[in-house]
Amino acid sequence: MDTEASIESFVTSEQVESPLETPETTQVAEPEPQVSEPVTEEALVPQVLLPRWGDNKESEWMYQIPPRDEDRDMWMNEWADFVIQWTQSKGLHVLSVSAFIKEPPFRDMLGKVDAFRLIGNALVDKGVAEWLDDKKRQLRVYWRPLEEWADLVYGWAIETGNLHLDVKSIIIQEASREFASLPERDLHQVMEMLVDRKVAEWVDRKRGAILIRV
Repeated sequence: MDTEASIESFVTSEQVESPLETPETTQVAEPEPQVSEPVTEEALVPQVLLPRWGDNKESEWMYQIPPRDEDRDMWMNEWADFVIQWTQSKGLHVLSVSAFIKEPPFRDMLGKVDAFRLIGNALVDKGVAEWLDDKKRQLRVYWRPLEEWADLVYGWAIETGNLHLDVKSIIIQEASREFASLPERDLHQVMEMLVDRKVAEWVDRKRGAILIRV
């Protein structure tokens, strides 16, 4: 056998068998880049809680005080029910006239100050609000009765073992609790309710400090 032919055959065989010399390689598919959804302007706008009749463009007549007494009474009660819903959604206990005239949807009303007082009167008549000043500029809205707040405070005290309670420490130290946002005067009343129920006793009545009984 020719020596050159043998060498050529050997070299050719080595080139075929070596994986480094294989011309075709396996292609690994690259993962498709994930495309995030674009943030629209609507998503950035905070959602406004609206009454069931919509905004002033949908129901213009609901954004002005009706001239007839019978229509006005119905109008006041409809808005009063919405104010309870609105203040609860905000965790707001005191609604001022200055907030009312600036906050949607109330700011779209005609005669906003008069509307605030009429709606406030309707809430007072329902027994779920009271005026905090003679000029009717601040309205305390009871979207949850104080009796229920007393139940919540008592249940929390028993569950957590915080049996020594006082108004100031609740407001400052328990700020994340829903009841801590109650007006200080209301928290004093809650403490008094718990004492009247005989599930607590006074430690310092002036300070609103009680000891829960177990």
